[in-house]
Amino acid sequence: MKFPVLLFSLACAVSTFAANIVLIGDSTLAPRTDKVKLGSWGDALKASMVDGNGVVNCAVGGRTVRTTLPKWKDYLGKVQKGDYVIIQFGINDASPRKLVEEAEFKKTLVQFVDDVVAKGATPILCGPVSNGGYTKKAKPDAKFVQTKSRRTYADYTKQVADEKKLAFVDMTALTGAELEKRGKDEALALFTGDTTKKDDKGVEKPIFDTCHPNKAGAKRFAELFIADVKTRKLPVAELFK
Repeated sequence: MKFPVLLFSLACAVSTFAANIVLIGDSTLAPRTDKVKLGSWGDALKASMVDGNGVVNCAVGGRTVRTTLPKWKDYLGKVQKGDYVIIQFGINDASPRKLVEEAEFKKTLVQFVDDVVAKGATPILCGPVSNGGYTKKAKPDAKFVQTKSRRTYADYTKQVADEKKLAFVDMTALTGAELEKRGKDEALALFTGDTTKKDDKGVEKPIFDTCHPNKAGAKRFAELFIADVKTRKLPVAELFK
C-alpha cells in the first residue's frame, strides 16, 4: 500500500465553522481517505464534535518540527482567533535519518506555541501516539513494549507545555495503556498491519505496520483524547458532545 499525501490546499481548506481544532503534526494525525487502511485520530475527532465546530487538518506524514518550519506560515494562516491548535510531533523527529535533537525540538515547539498564542488561539501539545507495542510473531501473552523514543519526545513536549503553562495531553501514555490492557491480538488489530512500503530505491516491500493506526485505531485514539480533556475539564472539551 502506498501512503498517500493529500494536497495541502485540500487538507487545510478554510472553514466557516464557529470554532476549529487545527491539527499540526505527523502521519498519525494526517488526513486519510476511505480508500486506504490508514486512519487519522485527528480526523476521527470530527464525529464527536458539537455541530458548528470543525477540524482543519494540516498534519502531513513524515513531518518533524524541522521539516514543518518551511510551511509553518501557511499553516498558521489557517488559525483563527478562538481556535484550538493540536500540535503533535516526536515520531519522525526520533528517526535516525531525520533526527531532531532535544534543544532544537523544544525551541521549535516554543516558536509554534508563541505564534499560535499571538493569533488568539489556544495550543494543545500532545505526546506522540504509541506504537503497537507487540511484534507480529510475538506470543499471545507477550508483554507490551513501548518504543523508548515515544516516551522521550513526549517528555520533551510536556516540558515545553509546563514551561508555557499549556495543556498537555499525554497521548503516549493514554494509547500505551490502552494497548497494554488489550493484549497482543486486540492491540495489533488497531494498526495497519500487513501492507507494503517503498524502500529508498522505490521498490515496494512487505512490512507489518505497527506505527500507523487503522480506522478503528484512529477512532479509539480520538476517544481517548476526548475522554482525557473532558475528565480534566480542559476548555477544548466544550467542542465535543
